[in-house]
Amino acid sequence: MTIDPISESLKRLVKYFDENNIPYVVVGGVSVFVLGRSRMTMDVDIILDHTKLNREEFVNYLRKNNFDASLDDFIGFDEESHCTFFYKTGMFRIDVKGIYSSLDQESIERAIVGIYNDIKLKISNPVDLILFKLKFGSEQDYEDALAVYIRNKERIDHNFLTKKALKMEIKDELDSFLKRITTFLEKENSKNQQ
Repeated sequence: MTIDPISESLKRLVKYFDENNIPYVVVGGVSVFVLGRSRMTMDVDIILDHTKLNREEFVNYLRKNNFDASLDDFIGFDEESHCTFFYKTGMFRIDVKGIYSSLDQESIERAIVGIYNDIKLKISNPVDLILFKLKFGSEQDYEDALAVYIRNKERIDHNFLTKKALKMEIKDELDSFLKRITTFLEKENSKNQQ
């Protein structure tokens, strides 16, 4: 069985992070997929503790494992932005950002274990993923947040969701989102009762 390039690259990255005790969380499309919305993604987004990363050693590992990477790629960490590496098979991006805020740190600390194509990895928890999707605000982000909420509604701590939305200054967006979900779920329940 051939493994798809995203799974192959994730397997290699997770192995490195775990073996070198580098705290990380896979965010974005991969987390959305694991938490219940089946959709394609063309990149892998990761937040990691960049202060624990030996850049030279990591670049050597990446190069040996089919990634296009150089030390120059790490300028993103110095600028508190992201670093982009390319996986040569399939030529898709791996976007990695460091811990630049308390929200980034919390995302890593609150990560949950998920399974993506038989690969055990740390992904965003549903609350963090929903809120970051609402903050970014594209139509796809909104649809991702909706799917993750509906498929994980039993696991969501609404008090924490509200507190974190206030901290992120997106409480209005959350209120609008929850109102839309309530309307959607009421319609679904009424269809099912007919």
